[in-house]
Amino acid sequence: MKTPRNLRKKNEAFHADAIVGNGQKAATFWERIHEMHSELINEYNEEKKGAKGFKELPLRPVGAVECRWAHILKVLNKFSGCYSNVERRMKSGKTREDVLTEAKELYKTSSGSCFNLDHCWGILKDTPKWQATQQENDGRGKKAIQAQSNSQSTVAAPSSDMPSSTPAASSPTVVIDADEDDPENSRSVIGNVRLEGQKAAKRKRAEDNAIEKIILMQRDLVQISRERLSSMQASMRSSADEAVMSKDLSMLDEDSRTYYQKKKRAIIAREIQEEKEMEEKARKERELKEKKEKEEKQRKEKEEKQAKEKAITAHNETEEEEDEDNAEDEAEDEAEPDVEDEAEATDDDVDEDQ
Repeated sequence: MKTPRNLRKKNEAFHADAIVGNGQKAATFWERIHEMHSELINEYNEEKKGAKGFKELPLRPVGAVECRWAHILKVLNKFSGCYSNVERRMKSGKTREDVLTEAKELYKTSSGSCFNLDHCWGILKDTPKWQATQQENDGRGKKAIQAQSNSQSTVAAPSSDMPSSTPAASSPTVVIDADEDDPENSRSVIGNVRLEGQKAAKRKRAEDNAIEKIILMQRDLVQISRERLSSMQASMRSSADEAVMSKDLSMLDEDSRTYYQKKKRAIIAREIQEEKEMEEKARKERELKEKKEKEEKQRKEKEEKQAKEKAITAHNETEEEEDEDNAEDEAEDEAEPDVEDEAEATDDDVDEDQ
């Protein structure tokens, strides 16, 4: 189970949620992360339950998940600095794989450990929020270096009327605020991926909801029109059938009598067929309902069985721990008399010597 990868995906997804934006509290944010992380753990445990030698993964508390992400973020930030340094020194002919390899070597040299979060780095490095953060950090670093350089140049420069030949300081890196409503200013600093503003995202969501409501209303209107038309057709057919069935055939000629008799037989046959179809439909609905009830019952029984198995497993583990503690206590108790016996034997030897 690649917990860092899942944790990174969920954290990045929640950060990129423009509808919620930065209006959520930290506790709420990590509760959402923890909820999704627990679901992934449960799904993985359920999927691998029957595998040979599989050991069920424990669920982390909220604080542990947050601490794990803090560790991941610390490692990735340090590796990002190494990667940027190598990238700036990249010579022609070198590939991105070469840069990555050298960055790992630099990280190992500076931190004393190997970089093992490639799966996290592979996705986070391309996300707009991560890119904007790294650009902001680079911009701050450049500003500090430039300020220090300007300060040193000012102190070392001689007093003269000659124009200064010091080149102008480069413009600081501009970091776009992703919460701005202007769509033109909501782009990533590095990539081509657009960071959608919170207001724009909410407006888009409202427009989508309005369109969806209109579509649903139109569907309802079409359904109502169809039902009304079907009801009118059924009423007209019922009136026509009633007129045929109540027709007095004694005053008609042979051909007309034969015609109306065929009509009556057709009406009776159709009504019998409709009754059969209604009975068949009711039977299928009843079977479908019974099937769903049976599946729901089996699902509940399965959940209860799994809960009992987990409870039994936890109980057995508790008993094993208690047995181990008792065994340790017994071993300690057995060891104590031996010490006392040795002490008594020593005292007896001393008395005999005297």
